[in-house]
Amino acid sequence: MSEETINSGEEKANQPNPQTEEINRDKGQWFILQTYSGHEKKVKQSLLQKIIKLELQDRIHEVLIPEEETIEIKDNKRVEKIKKMFPGYIFIRMDLDDEVWYHVKVIPGVSKFISSKTRPTPVTDKEMLRVLKQVGVKTPKIEVDFEIGEVVKIIAGPFRGYSGPIQEITPERGKLKSLIAIFGRETPVELDFEQVEKQR
Repeated sequence: MSEETINSGEEKANQPNPQTEEINRDKGQWFILQTYSGHEKKVKQSLLQKIIKLELQDRIHEVLIPEEETIEIKDNKRVEKIKKMFPGYIFIRMDLDDEVWYHVKVIPGVSKFISSKTRPTPVTDKEMLRVLKQVGVKTPKIEVDFEIGEVVKIIAGPFRGYSGPIQEITPERGKLKSLIAIFGRETPVELDFEQVEKQR
């Protein structure tokens, strides 16, 4: 892999939604590096720089901070965010030897490798495939601040002003069903998350 490709990877690390820095996907095993809280991107950047400086491209093949796009419903508005799937952890595909192990673990902000006894433990192919599939999902994950049974007030639409308990929540559609009393009869109505707020 050329130095130019790695440098382009460094630039991506500063963008809002970094995913993987591809160096060589055909070699090595995946290992998990634990960092101090909030230091993931700094450690990643330092590691990419060290790969170039020490010419470790043939042994450290890929650096990944798994992230996902989420949508939070806050104050009846959708807020898009990029969140780390595993805060405090970086995934590294590499050929582990004592030299590489040393150069990685002395990077500022690094806590330790996930290990069994004294040696770093590789992630199984099955576990890593699950992570990579999650990273590749383009549909934003919607984080819901509502619970079944919770009473909400309808603030928009034809049923504005009504209140009722939540019967069903469908996060992927951004909708819920609430049971409200219309003309003395309890009726389930489907609503967008933005149409309701928690009963105060």
